[in-house]
Amino acid sequence: MKKLILVTAIVFALAAPLFAESAFSDVPRDHWAYDAISELEDAGLIVGYPDGEFKGKRTMTRYEFAVILCRLLPFLEGGDGTDVSGFAKKSDLDKYMLKSDYKPAENADLSGFASADALNKLQALMDEFASELAALGVDVNVLKADVAALKSRVAALEDEQARVKITGAASFMVKDVISGDTPARDIDGYSDVHKFARRKQSFYKDVQIDIKGRVNDKINLYTTLVMGDWAAKMTFQETSNSLSDIVPYYMYAESNDEKWGSVRVGRMPFQINKYLFKRYKENSYFDIARLDSGNFPVEGYEYAKSFGAVDVRFWGNRPVYDWYDWQLPFFADPDDEYVKISVNMGGEVGFNFGDGRITAVYTKMAAPERIKGRVDKPEYYGATLYVPFGQFYVDGGWMQLKPNKNFPKSSMWDAKLGFESDKLDISAGYKNVESGYNGIAVLDKIFDNYWGDNYKGFYVDAAYNFTDAFRVYGSYKNYKPEDKAMPIYYDDMKYMKAGISWDVTDLDNVFAEYEQAKDGYKEDAITVGWNRKVGQNARIKAIYQYLKYDKFQKSHLVAGQLTVNF
Repeated sequence: MKKLILVTAIVFALAAPLFAESAFSDVPRDHWAYDAISELEDAGLIVGYPDGEFKGKRTMTRYEFAVILCRLLPFLEGGDGTDVSGFAKKSDLDKYMLKSDYKPAENADLSGFASADALNKLQALMDEFASELAALGVDVNVLKADVAALKSRVAALEDEQARVKITGAASFMVKDVISGDTPARDIDGYSDVHKFARRKQSFYKDVQIDIKGRVNDKINLYTTLVMGDWAAKMTFQETSNSLSDIVPYYMYAESNDEKWGSVRVGRMPFQINKYLFKRYKENSYFDIARLDSGNFPVEGYEYAKSFGAVDVRFWGNRPVYDWYDWQLPFFADPDDEYVKISVNMGGEVGFNFGDGRITAVYTKMAAPERIKGRVDKPEYYGATLYVPFGQFYVDGGWMQLKPNKNFPKSSMWDAKLGFESDKLDISAGYKNVESGYNGIAVLDKIFDNYWGDNYKGFYVDAAYNFTDAFRVYGSYKNYKPEDKAMPIYYDDMKYMKAGISWDVTDLDNVFAEYEQAKDGYKEDAITVGWNRKVGQNARIKAIYQYLKYDKFQKSHLVAGQLTVNF
């Protein structure tokens, strides 16, 4: 049986010096390309030269190849009386690619027909020889549209057949202080400072495997497995089994229906917004997408539905405490023991207008049992706003914490005005986070100090792109205590950062930053780094950093990371 993929592959081979064919005097029957060339002649794709020779050692011209490509095109369309009984036709693909109960072993087997890769190569050939095909009377634009439609159908069919997809990422990281009488404080806070003091490197491993199983065209199953010692070492809880343990980080089912909405059930990723129930990037040296996404792992359900410009979502879940994750939220009892959150129930309503969005949020959390004299059943409610107008935008939010018992209410608000263009991005804002507000989302960071409440002040962020490859950026923060009667480590806090980023090549990026923080003491950091893409699926990151903590400590730190996606 002739198949489109076979004919297409043979045509690709003709882009090199052309093979010989059996009917030609210069192609013996024992030649390695005899059968293929015979089939091409029978199909009318090649006719040889007037002297009866194939001239397989001669490089063909662009015009000769365009003629062969032109002769091939009727095979795609089934016109001009061409026998296409052995080929996959549009009707075949349309018939099977959207069937949720399609079974290749029982229904028509289309696995041997054109692949998406073959059609991409054919598309490239048409682009390359567009002028020659047009000279031969081929409507190139119509042909491209037909091939594009066929590519879409083939892609859908291949996706249908690939019901289980396995992807993932592996990160290998190292960090160490290479000199310094006394190691300066690690600006990421929770890290192996005690190991630095012994001049011992810190190695970390994190391997993630993502499995997607397609049940039908509406239901998918997702599983994320994690292995490594990153989380354990971040909290000084490394054990002999921490590297070999495989943790089911996510495991949930998701159903998407245009009429009824989407539902997720199981152990799944979850966050509310940037002010409430969201994790933050905890490390400036390394990048782990699962942790930098802002999602917490929770067990429960989530429902979402759109009604035109209005969308709603509702949730009921609890955080997962199955591994060493120090960002997970908790309550505290009178003995300062950690108490898990057993209930988190709420909802959000959003209204979308153009690129703008307004949301209203409510959620309620609870400990499994009452905690005498402590907050154990708080409620949160508030709103967020994003409004663009031209190149400007307004972004902000307000959140209110209503504790149970006799504790006072507390709130936070944040408002920012920004400007965006091809060259310049700049924004300035003001925030006020009252004492006692705990939204399970750390709102700001001054080096290794994370500020969740009791501060107010302004901030500025800016970036300018001189070219597509060269960029400068910076930020400034100036905060003071919101309630001076409450205990606070510092009377006021100032932070500034200035940096440059340069794409030296398509694969290489270098950057340099200077940071300074002033509070009760003064901290300085100079960082230089290099990012390198290794193929399509891997990258390397290397960093050198000089740290100085007031007049007491200074050190030189190096860090590196290799990440491989598969």
